[in-house]
Amino acid sequence: MIWHNIKSKSFLSAYVLVVLMLVVAVVTDQKDILFPEIAGMAMGVMVFPVPHWIKKPVHLWLSPTLAAFMGTSLNALSLTPLLKIWLGFVIIVILMHIFRVNFGPTIPAGLLPIFLGLHDYVFAITTAIFTFVIMLAAFKARNPEKLSNGPATFRKKIDTVIISMVLCLWIWLAFATGIEVLVVPPVFALIFEIFHSEKFTWKLIPARLAVLTITAILSVGVYHMLDESIIWVGIINVLITLLLCNLFKAPVPVAFGVSLMPLIYPAWGSWWFPLGVLITTGVLMCISAAYRQFRN
Repeated sequence: MIWHNIKSKSFLSAYVLVVLMLVVAVVTDQKDILFPEIAGMAMGVMVFPVPHWIKKPVHLWLSPTLAAFMGTSLNALSLTPLLKIWLGFVIIVILMHIFRVNFGPTIPAGLLPIFLGLHDYVFAITTAIFTFVIMLAAFKARNPEKLSNGPATFRKKIDTVIISMVLCLWIWLAFATGIEVLVVPPVFALIFEIFHSEKFTWKLIPARLAVLTITAILSVGVYHMLDESIIWVGIINVLITLLLCNLFKAPVPVAFGVSLMPLIYPAWGSWWFPLGVLITTGVLMCISAAYRQFRN
């Protein structure tokens, strides 16, 4: 199965896009170009297709692009980083609801420039470029004949309000305790989506938790082993993540984003990062499963 995925044209296309992002960041000496969720988005469209992502390809480009520009713009405000992140998160969620966007990676696209304190628009511009390519891939991958013609179901407002409060409290906890590794943007995207899923149950947690945690452990290990080489660390970590997704039979696109996070921020390159991923993913997934059990 793993060899079949590696040889597939879809994986090679997604892999080339990720490697291109890494190469451009090194050649231009601009780490701000690195957006880990590009890897997750590419895999979630080309390798492990997420149906509701592919259904509206334009959202794959516009949503994260606008969020990235908005997040960068908020850094001009005279507010604390926590207030900026809260404000950015609330704006993103409101706009996602107004425009009926079901694309979780929109959230990390808006939060990362705030968390990293980016003031130029390099991150936003390159996000626009790479997500445009992913949008084209989604147009090619989707099959209009299989799309539902009935009224589209959309997440309930009460669910959105509750998970938004939970994530805001989690971000506050990270800032209040000074434990930066609890801020894991790709995981936030995953939790936002599964919280609204009608079929998320307890038995789905172990495999996903294992994939994300082991990915974080091995990614940090490779990061230190290869002396922080952006290109080689990215190349190897994406392959490791693909192997883990197949091994645990749990295709989790955001795991590819987690695998690249050690490259962009010191705390995420430390050995505390896997613990942060384990705690963040485990606690928030359990909250999601418990809430879904209560609602059902």
